[in-house]
Amino acid sequence: MMNIFKKISIDLSTYILILLALLAGYIKNVFIILLIVIIHELGHVFFFSIFNIEIESVKIYPYGGMTTVNKKLHERIYKDILISLGGIIFQLILLSIFFFLYKKNIIVSTTYQIFSLYNKNIIIFNLIPIIPLDGSKLLFSIYSKFFSYKKSYYLMIITGIISLIIFIIYNFIYKLNDIILYIFLIIKLLEIIKEFNLVMNKFYLERIMYNNYYNKIINNITDIEKIRIDKYYYFKENNRYINEKDYIKKTRY
Repeated sequence: MMNIFKKISIDLSTYILILLALLAGYIKNVFIILLIVIIHELGHVFFFSIFNIEIESVKIYPYGGMTTVNKKLHERIYKDILISLGGIIFQLILLSIFFFLYKKNIIVSTTYQIFSLYNKNIIIFNLIPIIPLDGSKLLFSIYSKFFSYKKSYYLMIITGIISLIIFIIYNFIYKLNDIILYIFLIIKLLEIIKEFNLVMNKFYLERIMYNNYYNKIINNITDIEKIRIDKYYYFKENNRYINEKDYIKKTRY
Protein backbone atom coordinates (compact mmCIF):
# COMPACT_ATOMS: atom_id res chain seq x y z
CA MET A 1 0.00 0.00 0.00
CA MET A 2 2.90 2.35 0.72
CA ASN A 3 4.07 2.03 -2.89
CA ILE A 4 0.74 3.43 -4.03
CA PHE A 5 1.33 6.72 -2.22
CA LYS A 6 4.41 7.21 -4.41
CA LYS A 7 2.12 7.13 -7.44
CA ILE A 8 -0.09 9.97 -6.15
CA SER A 9 0.59 13.40 -7.67
CA ILE A 10 -1.16 16.76 -7.45
CA ASP A 11 -1.96 18.61 -10.65
CA LEU A 12 -0.60 22.14 -11.15
CA SER A 13 -4.16 23.53 -11.26
CA THR A 14 -4.68 22.26 -7.70
CA TYR A 15 -1.64 24.18 -6.45
CA ILE A 16 -2.97 27.30 -8.20
CA LEU A 17 -6.34 26.85 -6.48
CA ILE A 18 -4.63 26.52 -3.09
CA LEU A 19 -2.68 29.75 -3.73
CA LEU A 20 -5.82 31.64 -4.79
CA ALA A 21 -7.69 30.33 -1.75
CA LEU A 22 -4.85 31.46 0.50
CA LEU A 23 -4.98 34.96 -0.97
CA ALA A 24 -8.80 35.10 -0.75
CA GLY A 25 -9.02 33.76 2.81
CA TYR A 26 -10.76 30.48 1.90
CA ILE A 27 -7.88 28.16 2.71
CA LYS A 28 -9.92 26.07 5.21
CA ASN A 29 -12.63 25.43 2.61
CA VAL A 30 -10.14 24.39 -0.05
CA PHE A 31 -8.23 22.05 2.26
CA ILE A 32 -11.48 20.40 3.36
CA ILE A 33 -12.42 19.86 -0.29
CA LEU A 34 -8.97 18.46 -1.07
CA LEU A 35 -9.15 16.15 1.94
CA ILE A 36 -12.50 14.79 0.73
CA VAL A 37 -11.20 14.37 -2.84
CA ILE A 38 -8.07 12.54 -1.67
CA ILE A 39 -10.02 10.24 0.68
CA HIS A 40 -12.53 9.58 -2.09
CA GLU A 41 -9.77 8.57 -4.49
CA LEU A 42 -8.11 6.40 -1.83
CA GLY A 43 -11.42 4.54 -1.59
CA HIS A 44 -11.06 3.51 -5.23
CA VAL A 45 -7.37 2.73 -4.69
CA PHE A 46 -8.24 0.49 -1.73
CA PHE A 47 -10.59 -1.71 -3.77
CA PHE A 48 -8.24 -1.78 -6.74
CA SER A 49 -5.56 -3.03 -4.36
CA ILE A 50 -7.60 -5.76 -2.67
CA PHE A 51 -8.67 -7.04 -6.10
CA ASN A 52 -5.00 -7.06 -7.22
CA ILE A 53 -5.54 -4.55 -10.02
CA GLU A 54 -2.36 -2.71 -10.97
CA ILE A 55 -2.47 1.03 -10.26
CA GLU A 56 -0.39 3.15 -12.64
CA SER A 57 -1.02 6.63 -11.25
CA VAL A 58 -3.34 8.75 -9.10
CA LYS A 59 -3.71 12.44 -9.91
CA ILE A 60 -5.53 14.98 -7.75
CA TYR A 61 -7.38 17.80 -9.51
CA PRO A 62 -9.39 20.67 -7.93
CA TYR A 63 -12.69 18.92 -8.78
CA GLY A 64 -11.70 15.33 -8.12
CA GLY A 65 -9.14 12.61 -8.63
CA MET A 66 -8.26 10.38 -11.56
CA THR A 67 -6.84 6.90 -11.00
CA THR A 68 -5.24 5.17 -13.98
CA VAL A 69 -5.08 1.39 -13.77
CA ASN A 70 -4.02 -1.60 -15.84
CA LYS A 71 -7.30 -3.49 -15.68
CA LYS A 72 -9.02 -6.19 -17.70
CA LEU A 73 -12.54 -5.48 -18.91
CA HIS A 74 -13.56 -8.93 -17.69
CA GLU A 75 -13.71 -8.35 -13.96
CA ARG A 76 -16.56 -9.84 -11.98
CA ILE A 77 -19.43 -7.37 -11.91
CA TYR A 78 -19.58 -7.15 -8.12
CA LYS A 79 -15.90 -6.09 -8.12
CA ASP A 80 -16.58 -3.27 -10.58
CA ILE A 81 -19.54 -2.14 -8.44
CA LEU A 82 -17.41 -2.05 -5.28
CA ILE A 83 -14.64 -0.17 -7.11
CA SER A 84 -17.20 2.38 -8.36
CA LEU A 85 -18.62 2.84 -4.85
CA GLY A 86 -15.23 2.78 -3.12
CA GLY A 87 -14.84 6.55 -3.07
CA ILE A 88 -18.29 7.12 -1.59
CA ILE A 89 -17.76 4.36 0.99
CA PHE A 90 -14.59 6.09 2.18
CA GLN A 91 -16.40 9.45 2.24
CA LEU A 92 -19.02 7.97 4.56
CA ILE A 93 -16.25 6.65 6.80
CA LEU A 94 -14.70 10.14 6.80
CA LEU A 95 -18.11 11.59 7.69
CA SER A 96 -18.33 9.34 10.75
CA ILE A 97 -14.83 10.46 11.80
CA PHE A 98 -15.73 14.15 11.48
CA PHE A 99 -18.97 13.55 13.37
CA PHE A 100 -17.01 11.90 16.20
CA LEU A 101 -14.53 14.81 16.28
CA TYR A 102 -17.41 17.29 16.36
CA LYS A 103 -19.21 15.49 19.18
CA LYS A 104 -15.96 15.38 21.19
CA ASN A 105 -15.51 19.13 20.62
CA ILE A 106 -12.24 18.53 18.81
CA ILE A 107 -13.48 20.52 15.80
CA VAL A 108 -15.85 23.49 15.87
CA SER A 109 -19.39 23.50 14.53
CA THR A 110 -18.59 25.66 11.48
CA THR A 111 -15.83 23.29 10.36
CA TYR A 112 -18.16 20.28 10.67
CA GLN A 113 -20.93 22.09 8.77
CA ILE A 114 -18.56 23.11 5.96
CA PHE A 115 -17.26 19.55 5.73
CA SER A 116 -20.77 18.03 5.78
CA LEU A 117 -21.94 20.32 2.98
CA TYR A 118 -18.98 19.63 0.71
CA ASN A 119 -18.97 15.92 1.49
CA LYS A 120 -22.68 15.57 0.68
CA ASN A 121 -22.37 17.56 -2.56
CA ILE A 122 -19.37 15.53 -3.75
CA ILE A 123 -21.23 12.26 -3.05
CA ILE A 124 -24.30 13.46 -4.97
CA PHE A 125 -22.15 14.78 -7.83
CA ASN A 126 -20.26 11.48 -8.18
CA LEU A 127 -23.48 9.47 -8.28
CA ILE A 128 -24.71 11.38 -11.36
CA PRO A 129 -24.32 8.99 -14.36
CA ILE A 130 -22.18 11.46 -16.31
CA ILE A 131 -19.05 10.03 -17.91
CA PRO A 132 -16.47 9.63 -16.30
CA LEU A 133 -18.09 9.97 -12.86
CA ASP A 134 -18.62 6.97 -10.58
CA GLY A 135 -22.34 6.99 -11.32
CA SER A 136 -21.73 6.18 -14.99
CA LYS A 137 -19.39 3.29 -14.10
CA LEU A 138 -21.86 1.96 -11.55
CA LEU A 139 -24.71 2.13 -14.06
CA PHE A 140 -22.56 0.42 -16.71
CA SER A 141 -21.95 -2.48 -14.30
CA ILE A 142 -25.71 -2.76 -13.71
CA TYR A 143 -26.40 -2.62 -17.46
CA SER A 144 -23.79 -5.37 -18.00
CA LYS A 145 -25.72 -7.67 -15.67
CA PHE A 146 -28.74 -7.61 -17.99
CA PHE A 147 -27.49 -6.68 -21.45
CA SER A 148 -24.65 -7.50 -23.83
CA TYR A 149 -21.37 -5.64 -23.36
CA LYS A 150 -21.90 -3.69 -26.59
CA LYS A 151 -25.45 -2.66 -25.69
CA SER A 152 -24.35 -1.72 -22.16
CA TYR A 153 -21.66 0.53 -23.64
CA TYR A 154 -24.23 2.21 -25.90
CA LEU A 155 -26.62 2.68 -22.97
CA MET A 156 -23.85 4.16 -20.83
CA ILE A 157 -23.08 6.73 -23.55
CA ILE A 158 -26.76 7.62 -24.09
CA THR A 159 -27.37 7.94 -20.34
CA GLY A 160 -24.18 10.00 -20.03
CA ILE A 161 -25.23 12.43 -22.78
CA ILE A 162 -28.72 12.92 -21.32
CA SER A 163 -27.34 13.36 -17.79
CA LEU A 164 -24.73 15.88 -18.94
CA ILE A 165 -27.33 17.96 -20.80
CA ILE A 166 -29.62 17.99 -17.74
CA PHE A 167 -26.65 18.85 -15.48
CA ILE A 168 -25.58 21.81 -17.64
CA ILE A 169 -29.16 23.14 -17.94
CA TYR A 170 -29.67 22.82 -14.17
CA ASN A 171 -26.45 24.70 -13.48
CA PHE A 172 -27.33 27.48 -15.91
CA ILE A 173 -30.77 27.89 -14.32
CA TYR A 174 -29.26 28.19 -10.84
CA LYS A 175 -26.31 30.25 -12.11
CA LEU A 176 -23.73 27.66 -11.06
CA ASN A 177 -21.87 27.97 -14.33
CA ASP A 178 -18.47 26.29 -14.48
CA ILE A 179 -17.21 26.27 -18.05
CA ILE A 180 -13.98 24.43 -17.19
CA LEU A 181 -15.92 21.55 -15.60
CA TYR A 182 -18.33 21.37 -18.57
CA ILE A 183 -15.42 21.25 -21.03
CA PHE A 184 -13.72 18.51 -19.00
CA LEU A 185 -16.89 16.37 -18.91
CA ILE A 186 -17.57 16.89 -22.63
CA ILE A 187 -13.98 15.91 -23.50
CA LYS A 188 -14.24 12.72 -21.41
CA LEU A 189 -17.57 11.85 -23.04
CA LEU A 190 -16.08 12.30 -26.52
CA GLU A 191 -13.11 10.14 -25.53
CA ILE A 192 -15.42 7.29 -24.49
CA ILE A 193 -17.32 7.57 -27.78
CA LYS A 194 -14.08 7.66 -29.78
CA GLU A 195 -12.67 4.62 -27.95
CA PHE A 196 -15.71 2.43 -28.62
CA ASN A 197 -14.15 0.27 -31.35
CA LEU A 198 -10.89 -0.04 -29.39
CA VAL A 199 -12.75 -1.14 -26.25
CA MET A 200 -14.84 -3.68 -28.15
CA ASN A 201 -11.71 -5.07 -29.78
CA LYS A 202 -10.10 -5.43 -26.33
CA PHE A 203 -13.29 -7.09 -25.05
CA TYR A 204 -13.18 -9.79 -27.74
CA LEU A 205 -9.41 -10.28 -27.40
CA GLU A 206 -9.80 -10.91 -23.68
CA ARG A 207 -12.36 -13.61 -24.48
CA ILE A 208 -9.69 -15.36 -26.56
CA MET A 209 -6.60 -14.77 -24.44
CA TYR A 210 -7.80 -15.31 -20.86
CA ASN A 211 -9.81 -17.83 -18.89
CA ASN A 212 -12.25 -15.31 -17.47
CA TYR A 213 -14.91 -15.88 -14.84
CA TYR A 214 -18.29 -16.91 -16.27
CA ASN A 215 -21.35 -17.83 -14.23
CA LYS A 216 -23.26 -19.54 -17.02
CA ILE A 217 -22.79 -21.29 -20.37
CA ILE A 218 -25.11 -20.30 -23.22
CA ASN A 219 -25.72 -22.49 -26.28
CA ASN A 220 -27.32 -21.82 -29.67
CA ILE A 221 -26.22 -18.20 -29.93
CA THR A 222 -25.73 -16.88 -33.48
CA ASP A 223 -24.99 -13.17 -32.94
CA ILE A 224 -21.57 -12.23 -31.54
CA GLU A 225 -22.86 -8.79 -30.52
CA LYS A 226 -25.12 -10.39 -27.89
CA ILE A 227 -22.18 -11.57 -25.77
CA ARG A 228 -22.47 -10.59 -22.11
CA ILE A 229 -19.47 -10.12 -19.89
CA ASP A 230 -20.23 -12.90 -17.38
CA LYS A 231 -21.46 -15.62 -19.78
CA TYR A 232 -19.58 -18.15 -21.90
CA TYR A 233 -21.02 -18.98 -25.33
CA TYR A 234 -21.20 -21.75 -27.89
CA PHE A 235 -22.19 -20.58 -31.35
CA LYS A 236 -24.27 -22.69 -33.69
CA GLU A 237 -23.10 -22.82 -37.29
CA ASN A 238 -24.06 -25.36 -39.94
CA ASN A 239 -25.58 -27.71 -37.37
CA ARG A 240 -22.47 -27.80 -35.23
CA TYR A 241 -21.35 -25.93 -32.14
CA ILE A 242 -18.23 -23.76 -32.00
CA ASN A 243 -16.82 -22.45 -28.73
CA GLU A 244 -16.64 -18.70 -28.50
CA LYS A 245 -12.83 -18.49 -28.67
CA ASP A 246 -12.72 -20.26 -32.04
CA TYR A 247 -15.76 -18.37 -33.29
CA ILE A 248 -14.31 -14.96 -32.38
CA LYS A 249 -11.00 -15.85 -34.04
CA LYS A 250 -12.85 -16.96 -37.15
CA THR A 251 -15.23 -14.01 -37.48
CA ARG A 252 -13.18 -11.07 -36.20
CA TYR A 253 -9.49 -11.85 -36.73
